[in-house]
Amino acid sequence: MDKILVVDKVTKEYPGRMAVSDLSFEVKQGSIHGFLGPNGAGKSTTMKMIAGMIPSSSGEIKLFGQTVSPDNRALRNQLGLLPENAPLYMDMKVEKYLQYVARLHEVKNVREQTDRVMEELSLTDVRGRLIGNLSKGYKQRVGIAQAIVYDAPFLMLDEPTNGLDPQTVVEVRDFIKKLSARKTILFSSHVLSEVEQLCDHITIIHKGKIRASGDLKDIHRKFRQGLVIKLGLGLGENLPDLSSFGKYDVTHHSTLSMEEQFMVTFESEADIRSDLGKFILNQGKKLMTLHIESPELEDIFLHMTENRK
Repeated sequence: MDKILVVDKVTKEYPGRMAVSDLSFEVKQGSIHGFLGPNGAGKSTTMKMIAGMIPSSSGEIKLFGQTVSPDNRALRNQLGLLPENAPLYMDMKVEKYLQYVARLHEVKNVREQTDRVMEELSLTDVRGRLIGNLSKGYKQRVGIAQAIVYDAPFLMLDEPTNGLDPQTVVEVRDFIKKLSARKTILFSSHVLSEVEQLCDHITIIHKGKIRASGDLKDIHRKFRQGLVIKLGLGLGENLPDLSSFGKYDVTHHSTLSMEEQFMVTFESEADIRSDLGKFILNQGKKLMTLHIESPELEDIFLHMTENRK
């Protein structure tokens, strides 16, 4: 896949404070790329530099092969931005506001485009209402609408579901999935389960530095460091000696209503499930559960950001 965005050794320094330091990562065409980090990590600063809102102190950002800077106006129609606080005119009506944004970006068929976007985001029923009188959920929808009304091929969405009710969260997530069929998306969120549902690539930033970046599956694989298998045996049964399969450690044991569950970590990453299952059955045990466990994104995130300098 082509690289839509390349951030290369970018630093942003303010008087007496380093916001981000030596950042390098890339976003591939057609991906939903999660951008993660705790508060104050440098996410918003980085996104502002990518959007050309502020200059970097050093390094280079390229979008569609062009160098990003506050002076490069040609790139503005290529990037749709939903910042954490959506840039809404509260005293304008929804339809008029979206038409205004479309004209600013020189959209040819303004009415047709705004009608389509309002339909996609279920804004048709509130098209004639003042934005300031809308609920938070509808305001967020309008914020997303202004980012896509000029059909930019690259979107940056900063916390798009923050503060929304559960039903609206589901609807916005589904819409983002649909958008990914025709757009590349850089997606920032504090909700890690949401990132796992939506994103195929991630970048984790902490204290202004990149801690991990790449394919989410590859990051899971690197973090695992061995083969973790969840084994469920019959109620009251003990785990037999598994040393014939190599070095291992039982990291967790719990009793459920119907089985004894063990979390077993093997030093080798070889997939031994088939042989392991046969071995346990030959020991006269009831095999209730046997599957590979992957670390949760939350585990990876905390490992990358807790007690790191």
